[in-house]
Amino acid sequence: MPLQSEMPVPSLKLAPKCRSRSGSNMPVGDTNVLDRLGIANEMKSKTVFGPIGGGAAIGILVANGKVEIGVHNIHELIPVAGIEIVGPLPGDLQATTVFAAAIMAGAKDAAASKVLVDFLRTPEAAAVIKAKGMEPANP
Repeated sequence: MPLQSEMPVPSLKLAPKCRSRSGSNMPVGDTNVLDRLGIANEMKSKTVFGPIGGGAAIGILVANGKVEIGVHNIHELIPVAGIEIVGPLPGDLQATTVFAAAIMAGAKDAAASKVLVDFLRTPEAAAVIKAKGMEPANP
């Protein structure tokens, strides 16, 4: 959840505009989160849904002061200047996206592919994955 840098953390109930992303990895949409928090009706007039596949757009809107609070994937918010990521939503409110690697049966260079997949399981790769706002899989 991003906020403008150095902005005090507001209550969701007080934010006049809340920018959220709807689509790809949010199977039911972010309104589900608001329903589960019991604030859907209070937030209805304050919530604006961003473009599907908006990437860093939500973070940029927060940085530019167009909206006060954003809800988006942390790994896409990290590179956006002018925002502070105050943390993820609690685990039961998150939508988890799992990335997988596989070597196709007809791969031209299966050995090189295996080296890459094996590297992605190392502590060095895990450190980079975490630094980019994602959680590495356990081997």
